[in-house]
Amino acid sequence: MVNVIFLEPHEHKELNDMKVVDMHSHTNISDGRNPVEEIIEKSKKLNIGISITDHNEIEATIKACKSTFAIPGIEATSSDAIDFLFYFYNYKELEEFYHKYIKHKHIKSRGFDLRKLDLGTEELLECVRKYNCVVVLPHPFTFRPKNSYKYMQKNPNMLKYVDGIETINSVMNIYANERATSWAKELNMAATGGSDAHMKRFLGRAITASYAETTEEFLDNIKKKENIVVGRSLNTFAKLHAHVAIFTKNLRW
Repeated sequence: MVNVIFLEPHEHKELNDMKVVDMHSHTNISDGRNPVEEIIEKSKKLNIGISITDHNEIEATIKACKSTFAIPGIEATSSDAIDFLFYFYNYKELEEFYHKYIKHKHIKSRGFDLRKLDLGTEELLECVRKYNCVVVLPHPFTFRPKNSYKYMQKNPNMLKYVDGIETINSVMNIYANERATSWAKELNMAATGGSDAHMKRFLGRAITASYAETTEEFLDNIKKKENIVVGRSLNTFAKLHAHVAIFTKNLRW
């Protein structure tokens, strides 16, 4: 099992010699507050890599890959409202996947936009499995209908498509992150961590780290479970701020 450490990343001295990446963040291209340039600038100040995983969008992650150490990523949501993080080994393959299977597939909605695609869970996973990528379940103990733990309990055959579990998500509470960690251990799966930052101030609060120099090495280490995850949940006030930001950015009338 991957070592999951519930500490502020700056408190864990071992990270000094490792490649450190916040594997889950958003920009204003989907439901984040900040443009990609500000997220990149913040990541450089923190001396960390990033994966910008906008909902069903790739413009920001491509820009990041061209200007800093970044893992090409996207957060895609099936028509069942189940979120997946897809991490690609190069952005060209991500672009191909996006244009072939994701673009123009967004289901329009009123009220709160769940960012669903017109693709069932199995169909979405079969499409992405045509590419060399790492598939991770983010925040598996979030609220319904996006609680992927409950979905996978009812559809265990879907787990064959999944490489790892996001064990620390800074927007989730400690109880949810501890349960995610226990589930990854039970499944003997890879583990990742990310801030799920929708505002730049929260970037880097949860990270994934390994001894790697390239995107390929970094993702291979995740698959081989040769990485660590370090981070903590936001405090109550910060979490409320984050949830309000997410909620208001997803309102549709």
